[in-house]
Amino acid sequence: MMRRLSSVFKSKDKENNKSSPTSAENGATSSGGPARRLTLGVTKKSTSGTASSNPQVFEGPDHSLKRAGIVGTLESLGKVISTANRPLNTETGDGSYDTKQEQSGLWEDLKALRIKDLETLQMTIKQELGSSNLADDKTMFMEKLIQLVANLPGTSKTRVKLTEVLVDELWGSLEHPPASMLGDKYNYRQADGSYNNIKFPDIGKAGTAYARSVTPKIVQPNPKPDPGLIFDTIMSRENGGFKPHPNNVSSMLYYIASIIIHDCFRTSHEDFNISMTSSYLDLSPLYGSNQDEQNNMRTLKNGELKPDCFAEKRLLGFPPGVGCILIMFNRFHNHVVKQLATINENGRFTPPKDNLPDDKKQAAWKKYDNDLFQTGRLITCGLYINIILLDYLRTIVGLNRVNSTWILDPRIEMERNSKPGTAAGVGNQCAAEFNLVYRWHSCISQRDEKWSEELYMKIFGKSYKEVTMQELLIGLGKLEVMTPEDPLQRDFAGMKRGIDGKLNDDDLVKELTASIEDLAGSSGANNVPAVLRAVEFLGMEQARAWKCATLNEFRKHFGLIPHEKFSDINSDPAVYEKLKVLFDEPDLVELYAGLVCEDAKAPMDPGVGIGPTYTISRSILSDAVTLVRGDRFYTTDYHPANLTNWGVTEVNYDLNVNQGCVFYKLFIRAFPNHFSYNSVYAHYPLTIPSENKKIMGKLGRSDDYSWDKPVKVPERKNIVTYDGVKSVLTNAEVFGVDNWRRGFSYLMGKPGANFMLSGDGDFFAERRNQMRECLYQEKWHGSVKNYYESIVPKLLKRWSYNIGGTTSQVDVIRDIDNSGEDFVAHVHFATNIFHLPLKSEDNPKGVYTEHELYMVLAVIFIVIFFGDVDPAKTFALRAAGLPVTQDLGQLVEQNVDFISKTSLVSGIVDTFMEENNALKDYGVHMVRHLLKAGLGVHETVWSQILPTAGAMVANQAQVFGQVLDFYLGDGREHLPEFNRLAKLNTAEADDILLHYLLEGIRMYGTFGAYRTCHQNITVNDGSRKVDCKPGDSVFVSFVSLAQDPKIYPDPKKVRLDRPVDSYLVYGVGSHACLGAEASRVALTAMLKCIGRLDNLRRASGPQGEMKKIPREGGFYVYMDKMMGSEFPFPTTMKICWDGGLNEPAPVGDKGKGKKNGA
Repeated sequence: MMRRLSSVFKSKDKENNKSSPTSAENGATSSGGPARRLTLGVTKKSTSGTASSNPQVFEGPDHSLKRAGIVGTLESLGKVISTANRPLNTETGDGSYDTKQEQSGLWEDLKALRIKDLETLQMTIKQELGSSNLADDKTMFMEKLIQLVANLPGTSKTRVKLTEVLVDELWGSLEHPPASMLGDKYNYRQADGSYNNIKFPDIGKAGTAYARSVTPKIVQPNPKPDPGLIFDTIMSRENGGFKPHPNNVSSMLYYIASIIIHDCFRTSHEDFNISMTSSYLDLSPLYGSNQDEQNNMRTLKNGELKPDCFAEKRLLGFPPGVGCILIMFNRFHNHVVKQLATINENGRFTPPKDNLPDDKKQAAWKKYDNDLFQTGRLITCGLYINIILLDYLRTIVGLNRVNSTWILDPRIEMERNSKPGTAAGVGNQCAAEFNLVYRWHSCISQRDEKWSEELYMKIFGKSYKEVTMQELLIGLGKLEVMTPEDPLQRDFAGMKRGIDGKLNDDDLVKELTASIEDLAGSSGANNVPAVLRAVEFLGMEQARAWKCATLNEFRKHFGLIPHEKFSDINSDPAVYEKLKVLFDEPDLVELYAGLVCEDAKAPMDPGVGIGPTYTISRSILSDAVTLVRGDRFYTTDYHPANLTNWGVTEVNYDLNVNQGCVFYKLFIRAFPNHFSYNSVYAHYPLTIPSENKKIMGKLGRSDDYSWDKPVKVPERKNIVTYDGVKSVLTNAEVFGVDNWRRGFSYLMGKPGANFMLSGDGDFFAERRNQMRECLYQEKWHGSVKNYYESIVPKLLKRWSYNIGGTTSQVDVIRDIDNSGEDFVAHVHFATNIFHLPLKSEDNPKGVYTEHELYMVLAVIFIVIFFGDVDPAKTFALRAAGLPVTQDLGQLVEQNVDFISKTSLVSGIVDTFMEENNALKDYGVHMVRHLLKAGLGVHETVWSQILPTAGAMVANQAQVFGQVLDFYLGDGREHLPEFNRLAKLNTAEADDILLHYLLEGIRMYGTFGAYRTCHQNITVNDGSRKVDCKPGDSVFVSFVSLAQDPKIYPDPKKVRLDRPVDSYLVYGVGSHACLGAEASRVALTAMLKCIGRLDNLRRASGPQGEMKKIPREGGFYVYMDKMMGSEFPFPTTMKICWDGGLNEPAPVGDKGKGKKNGA
């Protein structure tokens, strides 16, 4: 009531609003205003004696401040009088008057706006019509919109609408209620699938009822046709025999389908309406559908699963290929949890301390195991869903047959204006109808049909034809009861387990190979094996118990035209005539019978890949989108915070590799010694190899793959002692560099096979001598030394930054933001001597940034020398390496061609050369000397320059990083002496620094080399005798011999009296590092520049550490800055020092070097 009364007396001084900017801007009335003089209509005499036309002004007390208030009061008084004269209101119970104000129109709104408000309106329109949902808050758009709304009249309709829009926008920025929450209960999948939807935790939970997708409105006949009769007349393969798949799809695709359907459907024997598994693609056939099943699968130690087994008993009654896929996922999970524990991102998986009380220690170890297990499951499911979307689904729609990177990925982030139905992470409840949709028994191969017949004989002791329905049900019930609860105790395909519980790899791979080669059947009528007659009988009875809608009702639900004639269902008279007899009308055809017996779609590239029947083709895509998009753990909670940075990267797909297919990751992780990195059996297992050969031939990609059957590759032979290593590396006739030659040939073509490291004999020795003469020119030592001693301080000054006081910091081995001076120094060196097209401040006409050029050269090195270290990543690495190598080589070839014709340097490098005189002449002479050999420009570039550049940069950076890591860690006691020597700048001091360098390499260096054995031979490796046969991969490691006290007395100590030629870090034999001398000079110079920094130390915390992951034989791989992937070379480590860069003393000066500010 008080508000109504107060609104009666509200007034607005329009005059005041016009004269008061503040009031006008805020759209508010005011009782005050600026000081003004009260004027009257009297003329005033001017000082010149003439009458002024201006009104006379009285200079008495200034009452103008009260004018606004007086005017407002008079207006209010007028309204009061008007109100008093109103007739008595009898329309309301209490006699009150209607105080509703009339809303002003557009004209009043426009009068209230200013120019900048119109600009805000323009911004608003642009924001709504723009392609991006992201606003640039630097434009102050929101604040200007608030200003605009505030300026509108209080009675403005627009003001109300804009306020609603603003509230709606602010409200819509947050989820209500939130779809994601913190804590283990919400971050991890529950064993029974509950809490996928946090608001409705029972949606999709195991043990809940099936949903119904389609309302059965049609009155269906009762009784219905006998299920046995339906099977015998329109389903059985005995009516015409086996029909092969028209697109030559393998049985492996249908094995994946079997895992999917058992992942989402497990009908209760007690109540057909209940599903005993979750409604999510959470790999429950592997992990279990409830906590008891999950516990039976776990070792409850270190997050691991029991080896080579799976939870789902029902799948033991399927062809072994299904179980083999689950066993591969089992192995992948155990690989993942080992990696998680080793990487230990941000200390997330740190083992409990030993000094905890027993009760707390037990709880801590339990949590440690659970955190690893649950995170490992999330990551493994991430690979599972990517296989479904990028291998399985692509094959279903025929995308595997074309060079297209398009994928139907339901996880796509929708625009803000998408339909409400495209919400993500809201949960899912599987529908009974889809239990029928996924029964693809027509596609069972002849091989699996025979296997099923043999299974009947094994279980029942007689042919399937003699087994009654009652016997089948009793037999299956007994089989389930007799199957051990412990998955490790179950028989799997008669395979034997080793003492570690694992099955034999050869047996598993043999089964998988046969499954990949096995041609599946075609969808459609009369192609279901007769052995499944009883199974189909039960399926039809189950569908009737669910009272499912008819086929036509199901079709209309998905927007498909209902069948009007039986011939619309199946065009084969032998089928549609029987349908007519069985069901009388097309509208009465039951769902399951109709799904099976419809015409199958003809193959279409792309569009139709597996040729399903028409209705299934449409409905499975809807179900796939729903299953994935509705799952919180594949949408709103699929991110690095839950899966870790490494986990997300490990299972992610790359559209540049196989158009995104990722199945090969599972195969190669599970069987690294059987499936080669490019095996077509691993990359495209869902189509038989002979068909893949045709597809890849048409696409021009046949040479990318190996078409050999998977066979076990003998384990590499490791040679680790001094004598053993020397005997291998100096016997080039027996131990060849076949793998190097393959790498050089792959990246650089035929000329690459002629590189000095591609073989042995006189030809390659001559190539080596040509390069030696060019590399070690007159005065080369001084040129290399002066270059590194000049470039490192420049790079330190460029990249370092002050972090407080006199302390500076730099990432000496930077990976992503900018390559650190370690890598950059070698990149610049290679650029100078080989004229690579580096872009820099000094050379803006170049092509590659420092980091880009380093990465290209590093990829070249990895493909050639580390190509098969991680087979799961080799294919992607080679796919990336070839084009970037070719691009770089073509640019270098243009430049060398220019030099050969003009004796000048091309514009893409000449500016940089002028700025780096230490190597200018050295580099120009290098190219000219190479050309004098008469190889021609093309051969010179591809067989000399490019392979040499690729072989020298990355490993030099690796060596220096490892040396620095040692002296900042275990060898830090030597830093003071290091610092003193580095400032002396004498030949004697440099020689001592060289010994420090070599000792650092010996201590922390991880070097080795591969050779291929060509003859039967026994290598004496210390006390071991290692038998090698032709084709064996032999790896010689320098790690162990570097600590051999016979070769290096006091191996744990840094000793500076060891002979330089006693170090084997640069190899030995015909392929010892040609650049060893230059490398020692360069690295000593770098160490000198870094060592003279005062109080040199690691940066505090993890940023000052070189994150290393141990590998077999004392080797390491390194984590990148994001901890997302492994790399063969160090990638990041920050160092600090106090003061400036400390220029060295003049040559010959024994004193300390003078200071120079950073």
